[in-house]
Amino acid sequence: MSFSIKALIIYSHSGEQRVLPFKTHGLNIITGKSKTGKSAIIDIVDYCLGRGSFNVAEGAIRNKSAWFGLHLTKAGDEVFIARDNPGPGATNGSLVYFQRGVIEQYPSMDEISKNTTAGSLKQFATQFAGIVENEHRPVTGTRDPLTANISHALYMCFQKQGTIASQDQLFHRMNEDFLPQSMKDTLPYFLGAVDESHFQLLAELDELKKRLRILDSTEAKRLQVLEVSRSRVLRIITDGKRVGLIPPDYQPVDDSVFDYLTRVAQTPVESPNIVEDFGETIQNLSGEQATIQRKLTDLNQDLRAARSFLSAQTEFTKEATEQNARLKSIGLYKPDSGNGSFCPICDSELKVKLPSVDAINRSLDKVKQQLFAVHSESPYLQAHILEIEQEISRATETLRSVQSELARAVAEDENARVAQNNLVARARFFGRLSNFLESTVPDESTNDSHAEMEELKKLIAAVQTKLNADEVTSRMETFLNLIGQKMTAYSGQLDLEHSGSLLRLDLKKLTIVADTIDGQIPLQRMGSGENWVGYHVLTHLALHWWLRKRNRPVPGFLIFDQPTQAYYPPDIIDGGLEQIEKDSDRTAVQNLFELMVYACEEIDPEFQLIVLDHANLLNDWFQDSIVEEWRGENALIPYTWPTRESLGKE
Repeated sequence: MSFSIKALIIYSHSGEQRVLPFKTHGLNIITGKSKTGKSAIIDIVDYCLGRGSFNVAEGAIRNKSAWFGLHLTKAGDEVFIARDNPGPGATNGSLVYFQRGVIEQYPSMDEISKNTTAGSLKQFATQFAGIVENEHRPVTGTRDPLTANISHALYMCFQKQGTIASQDQLFHRMNEDFLPQSMKDTLPYFLGAVDESHFQLLAELDELKKRLRILDSTEAKRLQVLEVSRSRVLRIITDGKRVGLIPPDYQPVDDSVFDYLTRVAQTPVESPNIVEDFGETIQNLSGEQATIQRKLTDLNQDLRAARSFLSAQTEFTKEATEQNARLKSIGLYKPDSGNGSFCPICDSELKVKLPSVDAINRSLDKVKQQLFAVHSESPYLQAHILEIEQEISRATETLRSVQSELARAVAEDENARVAQNNLVARARFFGRLSNFLESTVPDESTNDSHAEMEELKKLIAAVQTKLNADEVTSRMETFLNLIGQKMTAYSGQLDLEHSGSLLRLDLKKLTIVADTIDGQIPLQRMGSGENWVGYHVLTHLALHWWLRKRNRPVPGFLIFDQPTQAYYPPDIIDGGLEQIEKDSDRTAVQNLFELMVYACEEIDPEFQLIVLDHANLLNDWFQDSIVEEWRGENALIPYTWPTRESLGKE
């Protein structure tokens, strides 16, 4: 059950208390003449339950009151709430006092001080009414989600004088901007079409979606890393092919490349073979090659010199032989005459003297000696040349052998160096590969994450099925039909236009509709103030019948202000039925209050109905329901209370 009002307490500026008690269930009537403060009760209760603005009319209440207090009760739990009077012309107070527990005596004004905030007060009143965490989420997404609170619940608890007789406004404050939509959004929760289990499912759905968003975000980041790493993958694959760890024809096509590279990274590193250092051998062979090459250079020079010398000897021998042949011809000469002036052949006298025969012979002997010497040296020279040629041949063969050994040593040294470099390159590749895999490869939980994401999607779909909007709409239609049936039943106790027709709440337009044989007739087309008041009364009684029947989190009280205003003349004093001229109107007033009494007895569990009215019927049940009667000097605010100004207070 929700809470009801046990008392309204007002403090004067001098510290006096005005206590207005109520019965916590059944009919409570405050009857009295006009301008006694009856209508201000709704504004005071609304203000004490957390409304942001203070809307009491200017006058005695604002001038003579210092604090307003409200005593609430709920299944033995009691709360006292007090708010300061902002004073004439002000719209909002800043001080809130809160006390919870059994209230045996109301605190004095000296004991009242600010101990909480208006925001905290509203939050407490929401919780005290039984309103749990909830949220209305518009299907269209054009409005922000809305959480129902005590303010939304109170739309169904107050019927001010101007509202109860309105043909256009069925609920409290529906003439204010945005509030009609708030009423439409929160009414399914208050009526029970969406209950606590619905919001538990919403909370579960939010948690599931949150977890899914986290996993989606993680997966998106992983895919982003993979995309960024794609060029690195290609470089790693190319490097692996270069060092012979990856086949030349391998191509990465999907994420399986990471598993493949992981296996490559686990390949054992080859142990390097012990390779002889060929540097010294190559150096020795290179030195030997250079020595042989220098020796061959020298031998070739010697060979060229010997051959040149032999060639020169050959030319000399040729010339000397020819000269010897010529000199031998002197055998044809006659003996030398002694003076060389006569030709030895013809004995003719010569103008130029010729060499003597002896001289020629001496020359011939000399040439013969030289030819003999040349002929004696030629075999040795030829042997020397042959020896040089043989030595050149041996040196050339040795050079070829040395060069062959040198080439082999260089080749073996290069192979060894390549092998060693390849091992180093592989080792470096393994290092880069390990670093790459650590920074890019999904961890082992990736597959588990995918499975978890799929499971979350299934759970979300299951919860959304339970949150089927069509099911909520169907329940809402059912509940409204049941409330409409109760409205129709209550209308049978009142003599209203279209009474007996099927009545229902039109949630889209927040009005009452009578389904007749002539079609649908909304409240706006139902004539006369009597009908408007009657339909307001029976509608709210039917609503609270449903709220209490389903134990919904709406305060268990309903306040009607001047429900009989359509029947009494404006100058009414006593409020008796005799002051109503028409018998039909007197009957209508009687029936209206009898309906209220009947509804209070029918509605279970406890329901508190507070009526602020002129009427004062003589029925015992009516008199038993009167809480206070404000006629003569009686009113909400005692006339003797001082004003703020009279006490010199600002």
